[in-house]
Amino acid sequence: MSKKLIGVTCFLILVLAACGTASTATGSNSSPTQGATSPPTTAATTAPQPAHTGQTAIQIVQALKMKGLHIGEMFSYTPDNDLNHLLGRPGQYTGKAEFKDTRISGTETGAAISVSDGGSVEVFATTGDAQHRFAYLQALSTSGNALFAEYEYLDGVAILRVSSQFTPTQAKAYETAFKAI
Repeated sequence: MSKKLIGVTCFLILVLAACGTASTATGSNSSPTQGATSPPTTAATTAPQPAHTGQTAIQIVQALKMKGLHIGEMFSYTPDNDLNHLLGRPGQYTGKAEFKDTRISGTETGAAISVSDGGSVEVFATTGDAQHRFAYLQALSTSGNALFAEYEYLDGVAILRVSSQFTPTQAKAYETAFKAI
């Protein structure tokens, strides 16, 4: 073991020993004093909610548009039309919406929307579910296969995926707006 690790271990042992229950010794055999004592108070502390809790995927897309991003057509998925068959399944997204960015050409109005046309937002029940999906998406997009290349951003219980057709500066504008809402 290194000296640093031994030092840290000793420190932790001392801290843990100091946190143990303390007893007080008294010199008398008398019974403890019984008096009015108030019960310990526990302050009601509410843990902060993860980012995007309570927002639907389409609400996030609309908020991105309100931030001035070039979002045109939008589409919100249901369990019946989700091509991935993940919407509402255990551990998967609870909401998904895709959008077209008006600066990207090549798709017709009314045609199916995909991430390559602009982007997608996926919302999850927990941050753990979002983190698992994010890790999966990152593995795909960094695999070297251009078909899966895209930008992904994780914030709380939501993932923003944007087209690889964007310059890094354009993608960064999406990330900044996403983390600001």
